[in-house]
Amino acid sequence: MNRKTEWKYLFLIIITFIAACIETDIYLPAFPDMMTWFSASESAIQSLLTWNFVGICISGPFYGPLSDALGRKKPLMIALGLFLAGSLVTVFAQSFNLMLWGRILQGLGSGGCFTLGTAIIFDAFQKEKAIRATNNLFTIIPIIMSGAPMLGGYLNNTYGFRSNFLAIAVFVLLSFIVCLFFFDETLPKEKRTDFELKSTLKDFKLALCSLPFWQMTFATSLLFAGYIAFLSGTSVLFVVEFGMSKTIFPFIQGAILAGWVMGSLLLNRAIAKWGILPIKKAGTILSAVGGVVLLIMTFIAPRDPYLLTSGVVIYAFGANWVTGLYFPEGMEILPHIKGICASLLTSARLLISALIIGLTSSLYNATIYPLAAVVVGTIVAMLPILFLYEKRRAANAAAQTIS
Repeated sequence: MNRKTEWKYLFLIIITFIAACIETDIYLPAFPDMMTWFSASESAIQSLLTWNFVGICISGPFYGPLSDALGRKKPLMIALGLFLAGSLVTVFAQSFNLMLWGRILQGLGSGGCFTLGTAIIFDAFQKEKAIRATNNLFTIIPIIMSGAPMLGGYLNNTYGFRSNFLAIAVFVLLSFIVCLFFFDETLPKEKRTDFELKSTLKDFKLALCSLPFWQMTFATSLLFAGYIAFLSGTSVLFVVEFGMSKTIFPFIQGAILAGWVMGSLLLNRAIAKWGILPIKKAGTILSAVGGVVLLIMTFIAPRDPYLLTSGVVIYAFGANWVTGLYFPEGMEILPHIKGICASLLTSARLLISALIIGLTSSLYNATIYPLAAVVVGTIVAMLPILFLYEKRRAANAAAQTIS
């Protein structure tokens, strides 16, 4: 595959991912206004995020085996169709319950974007190129995402919160049109597997019983959950309780995403200079340092949003290095069932995030303390998982060398 073809696929994958990625960040600045308009509580508003993730979790396991049997394009078009329908519901919903159903429908569609986009990467690129493509993707997508909160804040302040959901609908429609006319199937017929329930369940069992796969999945999922819990929790806390301007809060989101982008920009250079294992360790340490800074600032300046956010920026930088290396490594553990692995990874990531966001909202008491405890807790849970994985991997490598 030449460089031009690689960038074509990378562009199509970005188009597939973009709407699914911004649907979270773009409307978080509108949470306070939505609480007022729908006469909803903080926990109810956060449920729009939680149930969207539940929709993704429900749909994810179906897209993987379906795409392994039918190819990637047909299921992707179904997913984008559901995503578009849900987006239109959120644009016109006049009741909170209807808005909630729209968000669930969006989740059922965007789950396919995440799952199938991930599978397409590992269809189109070999292992080394897949890592490079993943790193490029993890650089480009956050740059686009970093503009989402600014766009969302501007749209919300200028046109109202519904304009955020209209923007999502427009991006989904663009994705649908581009993929319909320009996406070439990446899974050839000779590599497809017949959809047989018994065989599919067997493949799911194989993935479910793979300890290394789940170590990678849980580690990267916990990092994502900590990030999204902080953003969703502070969208109300900083504005409603701490008095931060609604025009300023999107820059808080942007700063955290900037930390992630800087990690992406430096990752390949760092790997070339120091190697993969030292960068894994550095990313893990930086994530932990970010958590420690957040914890310190929670007690020193519990009402200063800027100092509280500083730790999460460091956390985001380290999380990028961890995710950028462990994510493709996890996808290659069971290379013959990439669709199912992508489904399980996506579903697990969003399910863990939904549970942690639900926990965060249930503990909400108008202070930073419960939120900081939850974010730091995800880091504490991640560290032993990565330690045990690397210990096991080193032992296996040593055994292979001796044999």
